[in-house]
Amino acid sequence: MKVRWLILFSSLAFVLALLMPTAAHASSGPVIHTVQRGETLSQIARQYGVTVAQLMRVNHLRNANRIYTGQRLVIRPGTSAPGSNIYVVRRGDTLLKIAAKKGVSVAAIQQANGLRGSIIFVGQRLKIPTKNDNNQGGSKTITHVVRRGETLTQIARRYGVTVAQIARLNGIKNVSLLRVGQKLLISGNPDAIKKPKPRGQKKIVVDISEQRCWRYEGDKLLNTWRCSTGRNNSTKVGKFRVQSKLRKAYGSTWNIWMPWWMGIYWSGPVENGIHGLPWNAKTGRRTWAGLVGTPITYGCVMLNDKAAETLWKWADIGTRVIIKR
Repeated sequence: MKVRWLILFSSLAFVLALLMPTAAHASSGPVIHTVQRGETLSQIARQYGVTVAQLMRVNHLRNANRIYTGQRLVIRPGTSAPGSNIYVVRRGDTLLKIAAKKGVSVAAIQQANGLRGSIIFVGQRLKIPTKNDNNQGGSKTITHVVRRGETLTQIARRYGVTVAQIARLNGIKNVSLLRVGQKLLISGNPDAIKKPKPRGQKKIVVDISEQRCWRYEGDKLLNTWRCSTGRNNSTKVGKFRVQSKLRKAYGSTWNIWMPWWMGIYWSGPVENGIHGLPWNAKTGRRTWAGLVGTPITYGCVMLNDKAAETLWKWADIGTRVIIKR
């Protein structure tokens, strides 16, 4: 009797198994398997009732023996109805490629899927925002505030967009010129960004005869400072531009450190610039302390530290510098 019931139960289970969908086909979404230590592709295929060839085709695998612990394998990519805005990530896909294929921005895909970076994985289902989504505000404006040391290339890589896209959205002509605190539009309507009113072209004027420096924005004078130029008229007269900026620069010829350094022109192998009060690299003692306003440097323009810091934080690479006598 027990044997008869066991046979009956087994037969019933077999029939139900045939009628019910397998785990790999139970839903319309993709089935993802994370490879465990010691697993082979054959074992995984057998576990889900598929073939090794199917797994290799879906995951674009060239060698069935080359899988690694933690690898995410798509067992079944998933299906979507015609006209659906769901995209299933394939091997070799990047957000940039998908965005170009679908005619949307990378930032729009990130926003629609709650992505902070550009990392995606094979089998991942991404919602692709449609034009209607964008018109209804589905793709929000994304902005980025520039931090110290950041470049446009780093920012573009972070959001999965190109430097050219950011430059175009923000009207940037020189991609090397960024300032700390600058607000960049990554995605969205450029009109959504409140643009600061133009303040006029920045300009630094140095007068050797008066030992004075002036800071201008357009025609507006912002500051007047005492400064020191080179002894024996060693500071060059002319029109220059800020060509380098360092928090402090080392003068190997004199073994000194110069804070708030802005290079403005080359004098042979040495770059002359604007800086604060230097100090001896060996002793740490200030050089020319109390002598600001006297021609004392080796050709540079020297200010008190506070003035030099203000000037350094305000000036951009390319800011005009006029030195006259």
